[in-house]
This record gives sequence, C-alpha cells and structure tokens, in this order.
Amino acid sequence: MSFQSIVNIQQNMTVNNRRVVGQQTSRSGQLTIAQYLTTVPWVFTITPHSYLYYPQVRDVIQSIDNSDRQLPQNITFAGSTLSWFTTYAGELTTGQAAALTLSSVPAANATTITVGNLPSVASTVVVFAAGDFLQIGVYVYKVTTAVLRGSVSTVSVTLHRPIIGTPSTGTLTAVGSAVYFPVVAEVCPTYTLNPMTSGAFVQWDQPFVFREYIV
Repeated sequence: MSFQSIVNIQQNMTVNNRRVVGQQTSRSGQLTIAQYLTTVPWVFTITPHSYLYYPQVRDVIQSIDNSDRQLPQNITFAGSTLSWFTTYAGELTTGQAAALTLSSVPAANATTITVGNLPSVASTVVVFAAGDFLQIGVYVYKVTTAVLRGSVSTVSVTLHRPIIGTPSTGTLTAVGSAVYFPVVAEVCPTYTLNPMTSGAFVQWDQPFVFREYIV
C-alpha cells in the first residue's frame, strides 16, 4: 500500500494519458500530422507531502523501498479526498453501472467496444458521460463522448486508447471510482530526514512518477 499512501497524501498530481502524435512542418508551411499506435499508458507524476513524520511513516517508506522501481502496485482514487477524479458522471445507479458487460470481444487495436446488460431506463438516460472511467481486465480507459441508453440491447462506447490484449466478455471489471491502476514507479525519489523532537520530517528530492504497468 505504499504507493497508495503517497497518492493519498499528494500535494499535486500531473496526469499524462496523451496519444503519441507527430507533427512536421514543410518549408511551404504545410503541417503534416500522424498518430503513432501505442498503448497510451497512464503516467501519474505525484508530488508527495514534504512534512511526513518519519516515526509514523517508516513502514510506508520501507514498502516503497521493497517495490522500488521494479515491482508493480495497484493505486486507486476511491478515497474521500480523491474520488472526484474518477467518479462516475453517468445517470445510472451504482448497481446498474456495476452490472454493465462487455458484450463482444473487440477487434485488435479497436477503440470502440459494445456494452450490454443495459437497464430498462429511458432512452435519453446517459449510460456514460464523456470522461467517465471504466476498466476492462486490469486496464483503465476513459470514455470520449457521451453515450445514451437508446432503445436497443447494447450501446457502442468509444475509448481514449486502443483495447489492450484480448479481453473476455462479461461484466466490466469496474466503473467510476472503483477502477484501479497497476503501476510501477518510473521515478522513485530519495528522501532527506530533517530532525525534530523525537523524530524527523521527511523531505523528498523530487516527485514520484508512476507509470501504468502493461504486460
């Protein structure tokens, strides 16, 4: 839980889930743009709190040392102070959203999936709002445009990146704040101990960088 502890006590966070896009300008001023097909991994750059009291967090630091830049851990944003980041903004109930399924196996590198097990609600109800998070297997995706219930048994959902691997059909792993991210510390900073009465404050030399662990 050490990476999670750092996430929970962050001072700020930078999120990078941008596609790889190249731009080239010719001598005549024409711009050529190309997107390169990648897995578009999530990268979180997190500045931790600089005034942790070492006697209270040395177990967290030891767990960080154990994982270092080698072993992955899962992080979430489900806590009361961070749930706003991944909270579900659609109009289904929590139970209805949790029951949604991947109804067919997407084609290789597809960015659109078919979601089923829709509840009996009005056709104008928003199943997913733009920016909603959903999880298929261990990988988390964002919905790019709003999806309405409609009148058929399934809906098409466009995602911000290609589907990774060949997922199985069935209930989605998670929706909204229930999603989790498997990450590795791409940057694992060192710390300085600033002594005070019966202990010391922990000061990190740079932010943590957590990159999604894709296998």
